[in-house]
Amino acid sequence: MVSGIEGHMHGVFCTREFTAGVMGEPRPVRELVRRVTLRGNIYLLTQVHGDRIVKACDDTDLPEADGIISDNPDDMLGILTADCLPVLAWSDDPPLIGAMHAGWRSLAKGIIAKGVRRMQSLGARDIRLSLGPAIGPCCFEVGLDVAAEFQGATVRHEHGGHFLDLWEIAASQALAAGVAPHAVRSVRLCTMCQADLFFSYRREGYATGRNISLIGGSACSLPGLRAG
Repeated sequence: MVSGIEGHMHGVFCTREFTAGVMGEPRPVRELVRRVTLRGNIYLLTQVHGDRIVKACDDTDLPEADGIISDNPDDMLGILTADCLPVLAWSDDPPLIGAMHAGWRSLAKGIIAKGVRRMQSLGARDIRLSLGPAIGPCCFEVGLDVAAEFQGATVRHEHGGHFLDLWEIAASQALAAGVAPHAVRSVRLCTMCQADLFFSYRREGYATGRNISLIGGSACSLPGLRAG
């Protein structure tokens, strides 16, 4: 569990039983969440492994982007993953919530820093981030070309291979954008290792399901690991 600094909860990293049988398209996942929570203001994205951040808007359905922000904490924002890193963000003053889909391509483009700065541009001064389950450095071996996109402790060089730590990459971007170290929390559970809890593209291939992470509204009523 990831504890909120002030003791209340904002979001959830759902475990695989919640989305079992639902594939990677956002529309059926949104319908599932609506059916379970009886809420209508649920915003998901058509994720494209980029760095575009959008604001939740009723007249734009499933926009192509990998980050979304809302100034209405009653909205529910969601991200789908199957090894990529889900990032949930919030600010209490003013009240803002955000969700980001951070695979290595999006991280290489600086999506976390861009999301934080977008929230800052809306007045946020106390941004907090919860970094959810993702493929860990124990399993995420990449080629030299991918490793070259990152530096330092975020890449482990072991046994002739290169292994990325998505949590460390995201945290370093957040800190560089001005988020306080104590305001970044990580759920360091590897999706590839934890087959009983999470779907994994690397473990199960294209036909795997998707893990869903949600923030805002009644997100915390859903089964999973609490975020902030």
